[in-house]
Amino acid sequence: MKQSWVCGVLMIPLLSSAMSFQAASEQAYGASGEMIRLSGKVQSNGYERDAVLSAEPLSLEGSARRIRADDARGEGIEYGMMVGFSMKPAGIKHAQQRQYAVRSKTFQYEQLQQQGWIQVSLKRDWLLFLLSGERMKILADKVEVSEKGYAMGSKKFQAGRMSQMELLRLDTERQNASREYALAAMESEHAQLRLQEITMNKGALVIDDLAFSFIRDDNGTENRIDNAAVLGVFRGREEELNAEIDLLRRSRVERINLGVGMTQEPTQNSLDMKLTVPLVWNDRNEKKIAALMSERSALIAQREALKDKLRLRTYGALEHLAEREKRIKELRNNEKSYETLFHMAYKGFEGGVVPQFEYLAAKNAFYDARLRSVGLKNDYVEEMSTLEEKLGGVWK
Repeated sequence: MKQSWVCGVLMIPLLSSAMSFQAASEQAYGASGEMIRLSGKVQSNGYERDAVLSAEPLSLEGSARRIRADDARGEGIEYGMMVGFSMKPAGIKHAQQRQYAVRSKTFQYEQLQQQGWIQVSLKRDWLLFLLSGERMKILADKVEVSEKGYAMGSKKFQAGRMSQMELLRLDTERQNASREYALAAMESEHAQLRLQEITMNKGALVIDDLAFSFIRDDNGTENRIDNAAVLGVFRGREEELNAEIDLLRRSRVERINLGVGMTQEPTQNSLDMKLTVPLVWNDRNEKKIAALMSERSALIAQREALKDKLRLRTYGALEHLAEREKRIKELRNNEKSYETLFHMAYKGFEGGVVPQFEYLAAKNAFYDARLRSVGLKNDYVEEMSTLEEKLGGVWK
């Protein structure tokens, strides 16, 4: 089982096709259920707009009545027929067009927010996959060194210069290193499967233009906060409320009904005209407007409060990331000292002047330091992704 994990991970570069981060993002958009739902919302809004703004249907009215008159010559059946149609005032039609256009824009804001979250998730999983590969390389090197140490120990044991217990300790170290490598290979395979799932890629996914790097607090931080996707959704909702308020203000006369018809009477025929103008003179619309304005005020206050919180979180996270970057660089420098000490211990153990336990302590300290550096990078990626998720997009 372990060998299959190792072979599978090592074959990834051979069985995969590289693509850019943008191309991988496009694949992930198409595979996202939430993106499909929002696209359906945009399309549905368009059909609903066309239905509301389409021409009103014609109406037919017919009538018939029996007329009794004092004079028999005026008696008989009266027939009537009228064709009617409705029309909206130009102001209302324009307001409805704006309302649906703004609603579509709100859905587009939500799509941009969802796309940003998808990119953040894709970037995080790819960087974690790269770091899992870095961990595998370190552990592969550790396995190789452990194998060499065990081989040296076997020779010393056969020559009577090492006890069986010391040889068993070297064998245990070798087996532990192999288990650690197999576990890292399994984690790397799982990281690749997450990438394939988010993009629905049939083969292994390799992004050729995205590598681990530190982010900087540059002059564009405030602009990133202002353009955060979550704030865009709030702005879209505010515009939607403004459009709804404008429609209600124009709705004193919602539609005008016109009719043309003829009436056949026993003694004469007539041409009939009808004009109906329904008026809204009560305070129904004013109350609705007041409710929407109150909702808009709360929405604006909520957006401003969220923006202030987002600013605090962003600058706080940037400070934490700067500290993590400092620790990663310090540990890299320390690795050189650990490496020098390990090579000295290795040569001394090979020459028989350094005890086994001192050699193993130097070896494990060196590889632990290298693995600790990768672990700090993992933590950096996770915190960076949390920041990017709050902003609704990757840090560019």
